[in-house]
Amino acid sequence: MLTQLVTGKLDASAIAIVRSSGETVTAGALRAEVARTSEQLARAGAGPGRPVAVASTDPRWFIVAALAAWDAGAPVVPLDARGSDALAMDLARRAHAAVVARLDGDGIAISRSSWEASPLDPRVALVLFTSGSAAEPKGVLLSREGLEANVRAILDYLPIARAPRTAVVVPLSYSYGLVGQVLTTLHAGGTLVLLGDLPYPALQVEAMHRLGAQGLSTVPASLRLLARAAIATPVSQRPVLAYVGSAGAPFDTGTVDLVREAFPGARLFNQYGLTEASPRVTALDDSSAAFARGSVGRALQGIEIWACSAEGQRLAPGVEGELVVRGPSVMLGYLDDPAGTRRVLSPDGVLRTGDAGTVDAEGFVFVTGRLDGVVKCAGERVSVEEIAAALRTVPGVRDACVVAVPHPELGASLHAYVEAAGERLPAIRVFVRERFTPAKRPVKIVALDALPRTANGKIAIGALTGGSS
Repeated sequence: MLTQLVTGKLDASAIAIVRSSGETVTAGALRAEVARTSEQLARAGAGPGRPVAVASTDPRWFIVAALAAWDAGAPVVPLDARGSDALAMDLARRAHAAVVARLDGDGIAISRSSWEASPLDPRVALVLFTSGSAAEPKGVLLSREGLEANVRAILDYLPIARAPRTAVVVPLSYSYGLVGQVLTTLHAGGTLVLLGDLPYPALQVEAMHRLGAQGLSTVPASLRLLARAAIATPVSQRPVLAYVGSAGAPFDTGTVDLVREAFPGARLFNQYGLTEASPRVTALDDSSAAFARGSVGRALQGIEIWACSAEGQRLAPGVEGELVVRGPSVMLGYLDDPAGTRRVLSPDGVLRTGDAGTVDAEGFVFVTGRLDGVVKCAGERVSVEEIAAALRTVPGVRDACVVAVPHPELGASLHAYVEAAGERLPAIRVFVRERFTPAKRPVKIVALDALPRTANGKIAIGALTGGSS
């Protein structure tokens, strides 16, 4: 169903994908590759409730594998190939993947998993791992119906149909890229301009101009880099964008000003969402007065959002509390974690977001922060406790603490403090590179003989100012 949803409007000769090199893939060729790969996945054991783990650094083949898995009726488990293979396979095992699809040269290698894979709920279409306040990433279970509802809700406000060539710079292993851009663009009959393989913002800006990109959505940290690269480019060589969307962190005034200078004809969209909601929840454009006040918009079609007290009572307009969401795109639950599911998802489908904020009398939402130990690094949700817990498993590390430090470009960067001998630092750095994807890697690691503690034994974060790195 999802495959038909996203490719059904495309004529066979229409261009569905453009790679950064300029190589194109027609809709007919894409459908043929998807059908061929779908048969291979089914023969390997993929199907309803039998997930396919997709690990590919090549976005074209990532898309083929994901669409093929859905064509076979199987859930997709996107894996971030920027991390180590061991980490990716651990997540695939946790997701009960029956089949693994990896990049192999210019194509896909398909293999049965080497572990016993118990079936998932047949309604599950996507398993996404996301950081929470716990020590391990949580597997979010999203349904086909929820994904389809979110695709349609995004297309109700984002003008992809009128500006159909979408520049994609975010990883496809995240809901922002896979759902918010790949599925929406293909469903609108548009073209994906895949630029995530280009290492520098200046190269991405050049490719957007050369390949005729018309729309761009990414996180503010990326927008700042792209805008500066565009400003440094002659006006005649800049991409002409119809819209620029932001999500994943505050779309602050400084970033807005940079984007307007770089892409003066673009409509700007501020958006809010979370993986547990497939992901988009609210949006608005810069024609609204609330945009300038920092609002992330009103609830999308079919979605309700309000602020509630710690006791779960709905609060009056303008009163700050925890933002909660209800609608068709809300997750089914967390993978193998009924207790965690119950903590955030009520029996009647109300999802606690963990975000603090307000909803005014007109329905405009304002996000003010987080209620747990989760921070945004380069637009990605990161749990400091997840990273600290992993560091505690390194031989020679007696304890660890990770602190998020404000960063003007990334939103936050991570500093790790470990109770360990200084000679353990090289091994710890190797562990960090192998275990964590880029957004989760501490930029500074300090070894201390003992972590400072308060009178009640808790780590005194404010005293963490010394050590060697």
